[in-house]
Amino acid sequence: MTGGLEGKVALITGGGTGIGRATALSFAAAGARVVIAGRRLEPLRSTCAEAPEHISYLQLDIADWDAQDRTLDALMDRHGRLDILVNNAAMSVCKPFVEHSIEEIARITHTNFTSTAVLTRKAVPHIIAARGTIINVSSAAGKYTGMPPDQLSLYGAGKAGINHLTRLLATELGGQGVRVNAVSPGLTETEIAAEAFANPEFVEYLVERTPLGRAGQPQDVARVIHFLASDEAGWVTGQVVDATGGYCLAL
Repeated sequence: MTGGLEGKVALITGGGTGIGRATALSFAAAGARVVIAGRRLEPLRSTCAEAPEHISYLQLDIADWDAQDRTLDALMDRHGRLDILVNNAAMSVCKPFVEHSIEEIARITHTNFTSTAVLTRKAVPHIIAARGTIINVSSAAGKYTGMPPDQLSLYGAGKAGINHLTRLLATELGGQGVRVNAVSPGLTETEIAAEAFANPEFVEYLVERTPLGRAGQPQDVARVIHFLASDEAGWVTGQVVDATGGYCLAL
């Protein structure tokens, strides 16, 4: 996908692997200047090497709020503006709810909802100045209970919160020229889903319920994010767009 992003500056969290990586490469091909952020240096460097003239990186643990400040400051020093924020960083732990420790509940919630909200709050003044856009990467687990619920309760609840935050921010920030949307992927072959893909019966369970008959690839979701980030989606805000191969239709 090309077009619609020339001259834009984008920050993509969790940008070294999976959906974040595919989105960074798609944005770069469209002429955007992309900063990818994540905890691990090797995936960040590898992604940058694919398009070094368009992509740079900053090391960021999304759960570290001081690191968030350093990342935004460095991005503004580097590019002077921020047009697109893609909140993609997250963590997933597949287990029944009653098996989570209290500390694990706090860590998952902090990473998947609170830290995303805090980074967004810090980035909003820059996004308003650019009359830009925010895209949150959610999950089908945040909308539907058949993912299955007995393994992804905390992850799904956090993503449900992201979905509603998306709608509320779209309402609050629309008058200042800011669009806010979310993408809700189904089963997608990424690093964060490695635990799921290690269970062939689980994958088969989901694929059988997906009308298009396969698992998603990172670029499938990246194309939707790219559209929402582009000027072509200038009349779209407050939406949580499924990118699931029709999974929800088969429930």
